[in-house]
Amino acid sequence: MKTFLFFVCSIVAFLFCACMPKQPTIPITELPAGPILQSLEKRQQAFRGLKALASVEIRKWGKRRLLENVGIVLDGQRRLRMEAYGPLGQTLMVLLWDGTDILSRVPENDRDLEQAQVGISNFLSEGIDMREICAALSGNIPELVRPYNAVQLCSHRNDCDLEIRTSNTVRRVRFIKTTLDSVSIPQPAEDSLYKSGEFVYHARFTEMLVVSQYNIPTKIEIDNPKHKFTIVITYQDIEINPEISDETFILAD
Repeated sequence: MKTFLFFVCSIVAFLFCACMPKQPTIPITELPAGPILQSLEKRQQAFRGLKALASVEIRKWGKRRLLENVGIVLDGQRRLRMEAYGPLGQTLMVLLWDGTDILSRVPENDRDLEQAQVGISNFLSEGIDMREICAALSGNIPELVRPYNAVQLCSHRNDCDLEIRTSNTVRRVRFIKTTLDSVSIPQPAEDSLYKSGEFVYHARFTEMLVVSQYNIPTKIEIDNPKHKFTIVITYQDIEINPEISDETFILAD
């Protein structure tokens, strides 16, 4: 009897699913990626660096820490300095990448800042090249190194994603077209990286602002799902392509 009921239920479930209307599929068209890659490369070349004041929100395993005054100095995709300041202008935390090593300093008696620093270190230890972070902070994707395969995937609504594949990574970039000096220019709106089939991070670029003829996102959110870590950078004051001293990227004693 139980076998018969199981058989009947299985048939009914099959017929129910077969009768349900199927969701329409969205046709995807593959287009050559060459033109969009050239435009994104020109955008990268137009950016040499920045100095900015920002707020940085760090979320780690459900906990949140907001650093309201953070100085950021970015030397292209080569070097980075982030320095958090207290209400009296005192340095609270320094995170520095000199092109080779990641260095940091936090007060020993501030447990929240120590946890924030550990969260950032864990995020960076996931095999993410620091050039990835530098690129994201300028609203770009990292400079591409051959060999790679790239294709543009577009729907009938003209929503397009750029997919870039290497031997062990897949990068998917959703871009928007903005107008600068009456010229339509594509730029990244979202950037997702997968490595060896595992989701590494997702970056979102919003609240665009033109500074010195460069369209930069003033809000950048980067998620690392493995460590349940999110960092949100909101620029408040930005200088594009300034003069930057080498001494900026030395962690003084």
